[in-house]
Amino acid sequence: MLLERFALKNPLAASLRLVLEQLFAPDALNALFEKNRNQQYTRKILFVTIVQVMLLVVTKKVDSAYAAMRAHGKALGASITAFYDKLNHTEPAVAAALVTHTFTRGQALVTQMGGLRPDLLPGWRVRILDGNHLAATQRRLEVLWSVAAGPLPGLALVVFDAAAMMMSDVILCEDGHAQERSLTAEILALAHRGDCWVADRNFCTHAILFGLLERSATFVIRQHANLTGELVGARKARGRCARGALFEQPLQLTHDGVTRTVRRVTVVLDETTRDGDREIHLLTTLPKEVTAEQVATLYLARWTIESAFADLARWLNAEIAPLGYPRAALLGFCVGVMAYNAIATLLGALRATHGDEVVREQVSGYYLAQFGRDAVGHVDDLIEPEGWALWITLPLLEAAALLKATAARIDLALIRKSKRVPKKPVPKRTRFKKTPHVSTKKLLDGTVEEK
Repeated sequence: MLLERFALKNPLAASLRLVLEQLFAPDALNALFEKNRNQQYTRKILFVTIVQVMLLVVTKKVDSAYAAMRAHGKALGASITAFYDKLNHTEPAVAAALVTHTFTRGQALVTQMGGLRPDLLPGWRVRILDGNHLAATQRRLEVLWSVAAGPLPGLALVVFDAAAMMMSDVILCEDGHAQERSLTAEILALAHRGDCWVADRNFCTHAILFGLLERSATFVIRQHANLTGELVGARKARGRCARGALFEQPLQLTHDGVTRTVRRVTVVLDETTRDGDREIHLLTTLPKEVTAEQVATLYLARWTIESAFADLARWLNAEIAPLGYPRAALLGFCVGVMAYNAIATLLGALRATHGDEVVREQVSGYYLAQFGRDAVGHVDDLIEPEGWALWITLPLLEAAALLKATAARIDLALIRKSKRVPKKPVPKRTRFKKTPHVSTKKLLDGTVEEK
């Protein structure tokens, strides 16, 4: 009865809390740890406790892991030293599994509610791939004290699902200086029949292209200047897309004695890129039924993952500066992605009830994250932890039905995007160049004279 009243009185907080209980169920997270760990053991601190503490940091409820641990108090069940030891040694496979877990559950809920966005390419599972070198950390580790260069704690390759608008998989590397293409084997391990991989030129290597084809997957990947091949026949005009004129020409590629012919779709841009490129070449093995315009449009969809990275940075604190140990930093990033997927799940519920266009144009993920940070946790003062058990254990069909019904009652005004107006141009700073300081009070009063 208390949960029902909560859902009726505050549907936004209830929807967020239901998503969190479904995606972050403690037993599921502890089981995930046991399944994916190699050398780590539970001992005094449950893995779910590590995740819960880090959630406080990535959602910006507290400023640091230390503050989060203090907020947990006796519930931590171990010393701060023991906590940091487990945090700093959490294996990347465990951290990556967290992301896959939240995506699998979140996507299932959104699918059941009817909140998926239209397929970018019907008949294919579009997988958008990009890399993210985690931002430089603070120099708290002794080995970093004398280092002038920015210390990079790791690299994450992220796979984005454009239909669910979630991050589905991550590939983690503790070497922050590693090249993205050095993780070829890990990328190919995620490829399956019916996939269409969309990626930038950093991933355009013979090993990746042929590896995808060997797994009956296809791709739309921008050609790297270093990729060698032989053009066949004449370049033919294929109309236009949003960015420029289209042309197409077969390209023969050879790798390990095997030769394959791919389509090379060229976009002659109306405006040069920021790198000064006037043409971009897209390689694909999609069938001829998929037009050159569709290929170009599909590649442009790659920017959805760039937008997702930007949203992750705005909404959450996924790159935690004090965490210098690579494994700790990568876990923090993955917990941030988990929280992002939770917000995306609720956005999917809103799409199912209010429509895709309304959500895209009106709903702010930033305000959703802010509301969750400020309001959701307050209900713990009213409802004991065991009171949430009903929502944690709800089967998929029932959870989806409840979430959809609750999301339908959300007042979108609470999370509406702010209207943007054109910014005034910033005037050139030409006054008082010869003095280090000036009084704002005198400027306002008009009593200061420039020497």
